[in-house]
Amino acid sequence: MAVEFERCEAVLNAELLALAEAGEVQTLVAEAVKRRDWVDFDASIEAVNQIRTRVEELEGERLALMPGVTWRDFYGFAGRFPDKERQILCGLYRQIRLETARVSFSAAALASYLGEARAIVSGLIEAAFPEKRGKIYGRSGVEQSAGLGGIVLDRRF
Repeated sequence: MAVEFERCEAVLNAELLALAEAGEVQTLVAEAVKRRDWVDFDASIEAVNQIRTRVEELEGERLALMPGVTWRDFYGFAGRFPDKERQILCGLYRQIRLETARVSFSAAALASYLGEARAIVSGLIEAAFPEKRGKIYGRSGVEQSAGLGGIVLDRRF
């Protein structure tokens, strides 16, 4: 039982650290967006993807360690351990849930900010150049197909 507890504690601690790191990187992404530093933004997005992969691996490890135990069943699973060990596992569980919520809210806020910024820029372009509405132009001034994805405007716009 002690070995099982130590393995569970190690996985939960690793997952908590990965989530905290994800929150820090997400803050860097938000700062890069606000500074319009797209090089840092791309590097930060890559770091977020790496952390996401690590969190998914840790989650898989946790599921293998606690077969059939979802987050809703966690307290029942932790109830098998003595009081002190149960309190440690439940404390880690609560911290993970809190950090997950914090990272989720941060991501939602950043997505909302980017959506609003995109809507504002689209509105400005549409108001300034109504004849070019719905068209995308490349650096040479030639119309590009709409399937290129997003556009980036520099500060001289």
